[in-house]
Amino acid sequence: MYVVFGATGQTGSAVANALLERNFPVRVVLRSDKAASTWREKGADVAVAEVTDVEAMTAAMREADAVYVMNPPAYNVSDMFALAEQIGECYIEALTNADARKVVLLSSVGSQHASGTGNILTTHILERMLGNLAVPVTVLRAAAFMENWESAAAIAAEQGVLPSFFAPLDRRLPMVSTEDIGRTAAEAMIEDWKGQRIIELHGPIDYSPNDVAAAFAAVLNRNVQAIAVPESDWQATISSFGFSPEAVNSYSEMMRGFNSGHIVFESSPEIETRTGQTAIEAAVDRLTGSKSK
Repeated sequence: MYVVFGATGQTGSAVANALLERNFPVRVVLRSDKAASTWREKGADVAVAEVTDVEAMTAAMREADAVYVMNPPAYNVSDMFALAEQIGECYIEALTNADARKVVLLSSVGSQHASGTGNILTTHILERMLGNLAVPVTVLRAAAFMENWESAAAIAAEQGVLPSFFAPLDRRLPMVSTEDIGRTAAEAMIEDWKGQRIIELHGPIDYSPNDVAAAFAAVLNRNVQAIAVPESDWQATISSFGFSPEAVNSYSEMMRGFNSGHIVFESSPEIETRTGQTAIEAAVDRLTGSKSK
């Protein structure tokens, strides 16, 4: 049995679907039973558990050959880092109680750093905490999600501009699709390894905001130009997403970390590198619901 947390989210659903496509037994862990029937129709077992409910998490992990865990986004709370600590403690207790055999943790580029990474510090916290488990742990550090450009898709379609927090606009950064994250995590779950290993997951190539704008232009069949959002506008812009003031500050610190070159892959000899298959054009095509002309 392969247990997948976060199955209603981008990466968790991709992991579960990748396993089901290969006919592996899957148990998805949902926060409510709202999507339970959909997953059962796909052939998955379903458990319901909050990631702070150790008893329910333990029951969900029973007989697990491998468990996919992640830190759910928490942009509306006042202290996402304290929450990450709490979630890490709950994962450790439940994994231990359930006697799970292997763990795959979704992490992020830049998670090797203990400061200067904003939101990414939450995955650094979970890496550190789950590293104390007695069972094999794979840390899957993913590049920036291609799907994060979805928030700018409507602006690109309507106005022909692509707002970017990444700068400069011609600087290429590692980006990967959630589909490739799901496929790679699923592959990791069915593999055998010892101790803790780190996998750094890139996309097929690195992309700049200008490259992403060109992909939108090709898919939308119109001119699209990337524009850098001035840092003086970050607070107001990010606040409009519904983030808490603390999350706005953390997100801003993360973007400064990317733009300064602080947030990069560790790329040490002990770390494995894997590469996704999805090009930015294909990801943008899905985001817009359009087809290239």
